[in-house]
Amino acid sequence: MIFRIVFALCIAVTVFFTIRRTTNVRYSDLAVKVVTSSLFVATAVSAIISNPEINLTFALMVVMGGFFGVLGDVFIELKWLQKEGNDTFFNLGFVTFMIQHVILVAAVFIHYPMTILNALICFTAPVVVLIASVGLTKFFKMEMGKFKVIANAYGALASMTFSVGFMTMMNHGMEVSQILFFAGGISFFASDLILSQIFFVKGKCTRLRVVLNHITYYGAQILIASSLFFMK
Repeated sequence: MIFRIVFALCIAVTVFFTIRRTTNVRYSDLAVKVVTSSLFVATAVSAIISNPEINLTFALMVVMGGFFGVLGDVFIELKWLQKEGNDTFFNLGFVTFMIQHVILVAAVFIHYPMTILNALICFTAPVVVLIASVGLTKFFKMEMGKFKVIANAYGALASMTFSVGFMTMMNHGMEVSQILFFAGGISFFASDLILSQIFFVKGKCTRLRVVLNHITYYGAQILIASSLFFMK
């Protein structure tokens, strides 16, 4: 029951935040975003409480990753709000989200053992992303400047989340929890692709893209958190 209540509250607040969000960021947006992001962590915690069969190590790592996701949200929001020092906030946002992905990937490797071959296959996604980023940067006319290295490194790392999710899903029975985790990884990566256009392509910071970014990003965090409820 507690999971369903927290999950419903998380969805409701996320919808509210997404509707009120515009390209003109206000300090009130930061406050609402902290509440919204904290709720996907609360969703994960409530899933742990509601699921006696859960693997606690895996679940706690997901929660820990969620906390870094909240920090990342704060730093990215401050990047929009602060005219001075926003490069620092932007870099901190990249770093904290990278830490979240590292924790999620590590949780999968710890709980779902893989053969060396399967583990190597998981690393093909980052390689493909790094190679593709060269062409995509030119195609979309992205101007990454000083953030080129960290942005590409983050993109490669983010792709690992859905690649390990996919391999787990294929090798461990296609359970609901694994499907949700994989779907969350895909949605996370999609949100980053949209965000890269918002930040690095001139004229692409539109309300539609901002809304799509929020839908895919919060969808990802909620899917990953909710996967714990179905874990066996």
